[in-house]
Amino acid sequence: MKSVKYLDDLIRARGLKNDAELCRHMGWSHGAVHNYRNGIRFMDNEKCLQVARELGMENPLPIIMAADLDRAERAGQRSLWEVFSPRMAHSGLVAVLVALGLGVTNFVTPSPAEAAPLSHSTGSSSLHYVK
Repeated sequence: MKSVKYLDDLIRARGLKNDAELCRHMGWSHGAVHNYRNGIRFMDNEKCLQVARELGMENPLPIIMAADLDRAERAGQRSLWEVFSPRMAHSGLVAVLVALGLGVTNFVTPSPAEAAPLSHSTGSSSLHYVK
């Protein structure tokens, strides 16, 4: 279990005595950490982000990756993280995250709207009232 390492780090960092104290500290159900340790359940992305924040990590991807690797291992499958993690290590994680962030920003942020010119405009700005 790769993701459990981060739970152990959190217990040490916060000076907690056991898994039950960790569950109380994180606001999780009393058996959550037990289930993570025994491979009954795996941390979802929200829990991974919460652990990363508590550990003061700027980048939560290692925890998310570890949880996904655990999940795939339990299912007898190969995780895509196994393919991408060596590439990310060689190309630089920061560059990948920046590119990903820019792609999301460009996708989500709309471009400013401009009114189209009137096709029947004659260039005259006079207004005529007809009764």
